Amino acid sequence: MGQKRGLLRALLVLLILCATAPFIRAEPPVLPKIAIQPLGKVNPAFVAQAKQSLEHLYAVEVVILPVKGLPASAYYRPRDRYRAEKLLDWLPANTDAQYAKIIGLTESDISTTKEAILDWGIFGLGQLGGRSCVISSYRLGRKVSRAKLLERLGKVAGHEVGHTFGLAHCPNEGCLMSDACGKVATVDDETGQLCDACRKEVPARTIP
Repeated sequence: MGQKRGLLRALLVLLILCATAPFIRAEPPVLPKIAIQPLGKVNPAFVAQAKQSLEHLYAVEVVILPVKGLPASAYYRPRDRYRAEKLLDWLPANTDAQYAKIIGLTESDISTTKEAILDWGIFGLGQLGGRSCVISSYRLGRKVSRAKLLERLGKVAGHEVGHTFGLAHCPNEGCLMSDACGKVATVDDETGQLCDACRKEVPARTIP
């Protein structure tokens, strides 16, 4: 008799669990943390735009870090600007490991070596499949409205972070991952979105 009651009690508990299962909320997924590191004096509107763009494009939590000065080790005195590849090395070495990606954001001019050109001024640079990237507003706002500058900045931020997620330059017209080739007109022609092919290449948990 006691065994029968025990079986009935177990069956009742099972029925209750099955009935309530659809109403049990699953824990929300833990989003990768991305840090924006302002380098030197940076307009707060630029930081806000980068954050907004990244949260729109990727399923990530964006954290704004306290301002840090641009490192002297990355300064390129002959052209009065900063070497982007050195900033890419400096950023992860000086940022908490809890952040999956680090975006350095500066208003200062940045550059890198491009083929035969030793010091090529750029909008941004990102480590392909790496942890860090850097973007600069310096070349994005010449003779344009503030709204256009912010639009460009958001696209460049999404583009460089895309490189850290493993996305190479894309040949599809209008894709955010198009190679600007140093031309801001290419940035303007981008839709601000990843094409379908690029979306498929991004880790699933980082796409909204």
